[in-house]
Amino acid sequence: MRTIQNSSGPISDSETSGEAGSFTASFTGKEYYHELINRANTVPLLKLFKHYSLRLDDNNRRIVCPFSSHQGGRESSGSFYFYPQTNTFWCFGCKTGVAPCDLIAGLDNCSKVKAAMKILELFGDDTDDDNIFDRQMFTKKLEIMMEFSTVVREFSQANPDHKAQCFIEHICSVYDELNLKHKDFSNEALRRVVDQLKEEISSYNV
Repeated sequence: MRTIQNSSGPISDSETSGEAGSFTASFTGKEYYHELINRANTVPLLKLFKHYSLRLDDNNRRIVCPFSSHQGGRESSGSFYFYPQTNTFWCFGCKTGVAPCDLIAGLDNCSKVKAAMKILELFGDDTDDDNIFDRQMFTKKLEIMMEFSTVVREFSQANPDHKAQCFIEHICSVYDELNLKHKDFSNEALRRVVDQLKEEISSYNV
Protein backbone atom coordinates (compact mmCIF):
# COMPACT_ATOMS: atom_id res chain seq x y z
CA MET A 1 0.00 0.00 0.00
CA ARG A 2 1.44 3.33 -1.05
CA THR A 3 1.26 6.37 1.22
CA ILE A 4 0.49 9.59 -0.62
CA GLN A 5 2.37 12.63 0.55
CA ASN A 6 1.01 16.14 0.02
CA SER A 7 3.87 18.60 -0.33
CA SER A 8 1.56 21.61 -0.26
CA GLY A 9 0.17 21.04 3.23
CA PRO A 10 -2.83 19.30 4.82
CA ILE A 11 -5.60 17.98 2.63
CA SER A 12 -8.99 19.66 2.99
CA ASP A 13 -12.29 19.51 1.11
CA SER A 14 -11.12 22.48 -0.94
CA GLU A 15 -9.43 21.78 -4.25
CA THR A 16 -7.04 24.68 -3.75
CA SER A 17 -4.16 25.16 -1.34
CA GLY A 18 -1.85 27.89 -0.09
CA GLU A 19 -2.59 31.28 1.38
CA ALA A 20 -5.90 32.95 0.58
CA GLY A 21 -5.60 35.41 -2.27
CA SER A 22 -2.44 33.86 -3.68
CA PHE A 23 -3.13 33.11 -7.35
CA THR A 24 0.04 31.05 -7.73
CA ALA A 25 -0.68 28.91 -4.69
CA SER A 26 -4.29 28.44 -5.73
CA PHE A 27 -3.38 27.43 -9.28
CA THR A 28 -0.71 25.01 -8.06
CA GLY A 29 -3.18 23.47 -5.65
CA LYS A 30 -5.80 22.96 -8.35
CA GLU A 31 -3.24 21.34 -10.63
CA TYR A 32 -2.09 19.05 -7.82
CA TYR A 33 -5.61 17.91 -6.93
CA HIS A 34 -6.59 17.55 -10.57
CA GLU A 35 -3.65 15.19 -11.08
CA LEU A 36 -4.49 13.37 -7.85
CA ILE A 37 -8.07 12.70 -8.97
CA ASN A 38 -7.02 11.68 -12.49
CA ARG A 39 -4.50 9.21 -11.12
CA ALA A 40 -6.98 7.72 -8.64
CA ASN A 41 -9.49 7.28 -11.47
CA THR A 42 -7.14 4.78 -13.16
CA VAL A 43 -7.51 2.30 -10.28
CA PRO A 44 -9.76 -0.59 -11.40
CA LEU A 45 -13.32 -0.24 -10.15
CA LEU A 46 -13.34 -3.99 -9.50
CA LYS A 47 -10.96 -3.45 -6.59
CA LEU A 48 -13.25 -0.79 -5.11
CA PHE A 49 -16.34 -2.96 -5.59
CA LYS A 50 -14.64 -5.77 -3.70
CA HIS A 51 -13.48 -3.43 -0.93
CA TYR A 52 -17.06 -2.18 -0.45
CA SER A 53 -18.60 -5.66 -0.88
CA LEU A 54 -20.47 -4.67 -4.04
CA ARG A 55 -21.25 -7.75 -6.13
CA LEU A 56 -20.15 -6.46 -9.51
CA ASP A 57 -17.69 -8.01 -11.95
CA ASP A 58 -17.18 -8.66 -15.67
CA ASN A 59 -20.14 -11.06 -15.71
CA ASN A 60 -22.50 -9.41 -13.23
CA ARG A 61 -22.59 -5.77 -14.27
CA ARG A 62 -25.88 -4.58 -12.78
CA ILE A 63 -27.00 -4.13 -9.18
CA VAL A 64 -29.36 -1.95 -7.16
CA CYS A 65 -27.83 1.48 -6.59
CA PRO A 66 -25.56 1.48 -3.50
CA PHE A 67 -25.81 5.24 -2.90
CA SER A 68 -27.85 6.26 0.14
CA SER A 69 -29.08 9.31 -1.78
CA HIS A 70 -30.84 7.07 -4.33
CA GLN A 71 -34.53 7.04 -3.36
CA GLY A 72 -33.55 7.03 0.28
CA GLY A 73 -31.20 4.14 -0.37
CA ARG A 74 -34.04 1.86 -1.50
CA GLU A 75 -34.45 0.47 -4.99
CA SER A 76 -36.52 -2.49 -6.14
CA SER A 77 -34.78 -3.14 -9.47
CA GLY A 78 -31.15 -2.60 -10.40
CA SER A 79 -30.30 0.57 -12.30
CA PHE A 80 -26.59 0.76 -11.40
CA TYR A 81 -24.42 -0.48 -14.28
CA PHE A 82 -20.71 -1.26 -14.45
CA TYR A 83 -18.85 -0.85 -17.76
CA PRO A 84 -15.61 -2.87 -17.46
CA GLN A 85 -14.35 -1.84 -20.89
CA THR A 86 -14.09 1.80 -19.77
CA ASN A 87 -13.66 1.29 -15.99
CA THR A 88 -16.75 3.41 -15.40
CA PHE A 89 -20.23 3.13 -13.90
CA TRP A 90 -23.59 4.83 -14.25
CA CYS A 91 -26.82 4.76 -12.27
CA PHE A 92 -29.73 5.39 -14.62
CA GLY A 93 -31.98 6.00 -11.63
CA CYS A 94 -30.18 8.86 -9.91
CA LYS A 95 -28.15 9.90 -12.99
CA THR A 96 -24.86 9.47 -11.16
CA GLY A 97 -21.45 8.33 -12.42
CA VAL A 98 -18.89 7.85 -13.68
CA ALA A 99 -15.34 7.22 -12.43
CA PRO A 100 -13.75 5.65 -9.32
CA CYS A 101 -13.52 8.96 -7.42
CA ASP A 102 -17.21 9.60 -8.09
CA LEU A 103 -18.04 6.17 -6.67
CA ILE A 104 -16.14 6.67 -3.42
CA ALA A 105 -17.36 10.25 -3.04
CA GLY A 106 -20.93 8.95 -3.31
CA LEU A 107 -20.45 5.97 -0.99
CA ASP A 108 -18.52 7.89 1.68
CA ASN A 109 -20.34 11.21 1.21
CA CYS A 110 -17.07 13.10 0.83
CA SER A 111 -15.31 15.35 -1.67
CA LYS A 112 -13.59 13.93 -4.74
CA VAL A 113 -10.25 15.02 -3.31
CA LYS A 114 -10.80 12.95 -0.18
CA ALA A 115 -12.10 10.10 -2.33
CA ALA A 116 -8.94 10.23 -4.45
CA MET A 117 -6.74 10.22 -1.34
CA LYS A 118 -8.54 7.18 0.03
CA ILE A 119 -8.31 5.29 -3.27
CA LEU A 120 -4.59 5.97 -3.57
CA GLU A 121 -3.96 5.05 0.07
CA LEU A 122 -5.67 1.69 -0.51
CA PHE A 123 -4.69 0.93 -4.11
CA GLY A 124 -1.89 3.33 -5.04
CA ASP A 125 0.14 0.51 -6.58
CA ASP A 126 -2.68 -0.23 -9.04
CA THR A 127 -2.71 3.09 -10.89
CA ASP A 128 -2.18 3.13 -14.64
CA ASP A 129 -0.34 6.15 -16.06
CA ASP A 130 -1.25 5.08 -19.59
CA ASN A 131 -4.98 5.06 -18.89
CA ILE A 132 -5.80 8.48 -17.46
CA PHE A 133 -9.56 8.95 -17.42
CA ASP A 134 -10.93 11.22 -20.15
CA ARG A 135 -14.23 12.58 -18.80
CA GLN A 136 -15.15 14.43 -21.99
CA MET A 137 -14.72 11.33 -24.13
CA PHE A 138 -16.78 9.22 -21.73
CA THR A 139 -19.53 11.86 -21.55
CA LYS A 140 -20.04 11.43 -25.29
CA LYS A 141 -19.88 7.65 -24.97
CA LEU A 142 -22.45 7.81 -22.17
CA GLU A 143 -24.82 9.84 -24.36
CA ILE A 144 -24.67 7.13 -27.02
CA MET A 145 -25.20 4.34 -24.46
CA MET A 146 -28.15 6.15 -22.87
CA GLU A 147 -29.69 6.71 -26.31
CA PHE A 148 -29.47 2.98 -27.01
CA SER A 149 -30.83 2.16 -23.55
CA THR A 150 -33.85 4.42 -24.17
CA VAL A 151 -34.61 2.74 -27.50
CA VAL A 152 -34.41 -0.71 -25.88
CA ARG A 153 -36.62 0.31 -22.97
CA GLU A 154 -39.27 1.89 -25.21
CA PHE A 155 -39.34 -1.16 -27.49
CA SER A 156 -39.63 -3.51 -24.52
CA GLN A 157 -42.51 -1.52 -23.03
CA ALA A 158 -44.35 -1.32 -26.36
CA ASN A 159 -43.86 -5.02 -27.17
CA PRO A 160 -44.33 -7.14 -24.04
CA ASP A 161 -44.93 -10.41 -25.92
CA HIS A 162 -42.45 -13.28 -25.62
CA LYS A 163 -41.23 -13.11 -29.22
CA ALA A 164 -40.40 -9.41 -28.96
CA GLN A 165 -38.70 -9.84 -25.60
CA CYS A 166 -36.49 -12.61 -26.99
CA PHE A 167 -35.63 -10.37 -29.93
CA ILE A 168 -34.63 -7.39 -27.78
CA GLU A 169 -32.63 -9.61 -25.42
CA HIS A 170 -30.72 -10.87 -28.45
CA ILE A 171 -30.04 -7.28 -29.55
CA CYS A 172 -28.74 -6.43 -26.08
CA SER A 173 -26.53 -9.52 -25.98
CA VAL A 174 -25.01 -8.54 -29.34
CA TYR A 175 -24.33 -5.06 -27.98
CA ASP A 176 -22.72 -6.43 -24.79
CA GLU A 177 -20.65 -8.97 -26.73
CA LEU A 178 -19.26 -6.30 -29.04
CA ASN A 179 -18.44 -4.05 -26.10
CA LEU A 180 -16.55 -6.83 -24.34
CA LYS A 181 -14.75 -7.92 -27.51
CA HIS A 182 -13.66 -4.40 -28.43
CA LYS A 183 -12.64 -2.86 -25.12
CA ASP A 184 -11.10 0.15 -26.85
CA PHE A 185 -14.25 1.03 -28.79
CA SER A 186 -14.00 4.59 -30.06
CA ASN A 187 -17.09 6.78 -29.83
CA GLU A 188 -17.34 6.69 -33.62
CA ALA A 189 -17.29 2.88 -33.69
CA LEU A 190 -19.84 2.70 -30.87
CA ARG A 191 -22.09 5.11 -32.75
CA ARG A 192 -21.99 2.90 -35.86
CA VAL A 193 -22.87 -0.19 -33.82
CA VAL A 194 -25.71 1.53 -31.98
CA ASP A 195 -27.14 2.99 -35.19
CA GLN A 196 -27.09 -0.45 -36.81
CA LEU A 197 -28.81 -2.08 -33.83
CA LYS A 198 -31.38 0.72 -33.70
CA GLU A 199 -32.13 0.10 -37.36
CA GLU A 200 -32.70 -3.60 -36.64
CA ILE A 201 -35.04 -2.70 -33.79
CA SER A 202 -37.03 -0.25 -35.93
CA SER A 203 -37.45 -2.87 -38.67
CA TYR A 204 -38.74 -5.54 -36.28
CA ASN A 205 -41.97 -7.18 -37.44
CA VAL A 206 -44.40 -8.07 -34.68
